[in-house]
Amino acid sequence: MAEVVAVNRYAVRDAAAFDAAVVALADRVQRDGHPGVRSYDFYRITPDEGRAIVVYTGPEAWVGHHDIIMSWPELANLRAAADLAAVDLHGPMTAAMQGWIDRMGLGARLRHLGEPVAGFRRPGL
Repeated sequence: MAEVVAVNRYAVRDAAAFDAAVVALADRVQRDGHPGVRSYDFYRITPDEGRAIVVYTGPEAWVGHHDIIMSWPELANLRAAADLAAVDLHGPMTAAMQGWIDRMGLGARLRHLGEPVAGFRRPGL
């Protein structure tokens, strides 16, 4: 199955707290997170706007990652510093993903932008 790419947009309330929270969250995900998270990158575009670009091996990794991190204090710190404004999902959408989205009330903030039609991935990159 194809990978899933999520682009999360954040409305940042406290830039310093956002930066500290995402550093701690990225460290924790790398150390203790789901092995299907291929990359986990956060950006702050302006003091008021942040982004995350996350690449998952597939839908199971997307669901598994969220199941793991929801109770972490690092995620609570991110939520204290910023609001999740929107999510753009690229790749396959499964019933398990849709169920998770529905349970968390993300439907209004999430756009599914389809599955890949063509492309390639170079080995080792």
